[in-house]
Amino acid sequence: MRVLSILLLLTPLAVSADLGPIETSDVPPPARAQVDGDTMYVFTSYYADMAVDGSLLVVTGTSVANAENPNVAQARAMAQKAAKFAAQSVLIEFFKALDFAQKDAETNAGYAAEYGETVYSSDGTVEVRLSIPLTGEGGLVAAMGLEGVDER
Repeated sequence: MRVLSILLLLTPLAVSADLGPIETSDVPPPARAQVDGDTMYVFTSYYADMAVDGSLLVVTGTSVANAENPNVAQARAMAQKAAKFAAQSVLIEFFKALDFAQKDAETNAGYAAEYGETVYSSDGTVEVRLSIPLTGEGGLVAAMGLEGVDER
């Protein structure tokens, strides 16, 4: 069984909170996300709206409601759809960085579930969070054809 470790790094030379300092020789060349051996490197400087919560990969999409639209409910609904699309776009870019084909990246991003409540700010900003499981059925590790994950 191949085990995949996932490291979220702020920059290619960052320190992982759980692992301590990482030798620069151990870090692959800068890329948005890549699998090198048994480790997946995700450089969060490229994915500022991405985080890991337990065994979920969570992405936040934001948009702003059109203040000139007289129908406030419609403006909020349109902003919510745009925020969801923004989050899905980040997921598609992430999957493509992991060498998924365009169609596979779009399909996997489409499976993302809403995570938590939609946030509506007084300035018209709308935030939508989407999540994809890292492990288990339908998870990222299974989509990559790997068998397990070692959460360091």
